Amino acid sequence: MMTELAKSLKLSDQPVIKKILDENGTKVLAIGLKRGVELKEHVAPCKAKLLVIKGEIDFNTNLESRRYACYESYDIPINLKHSVVAWDDAIFLLFLNTKK
Repeated sequence: MMTELAKSLKLSDQPVIKKILDENGTKVLAIGLKRGVELKEHVAPCKAKLLVIKGEIDFNTNLESRRYACYESYDIPINLKHSVVAWDDAIFLLFLNTKK
């Protein structure tokens, strides 16, 4: 699945999103962004953790921008409006806890 995502990433000027897991209130998404591609501004509706597994991304909010490189992670606050832009071709995992 990750190999397929990496291949799709080379050809896409849009975010490439693959669902890895969705069970028992836990979702794991793999998101690929080619350099300069943006995951448009949105809000995390539940507890979420981002883990970069390839490249570098900029995590942007109204107040700041933080760069995360390979193997760095970030706990995304609930209801924080943010966007993500690839500084370098990037793949990151998003772990979502949808249990109430």
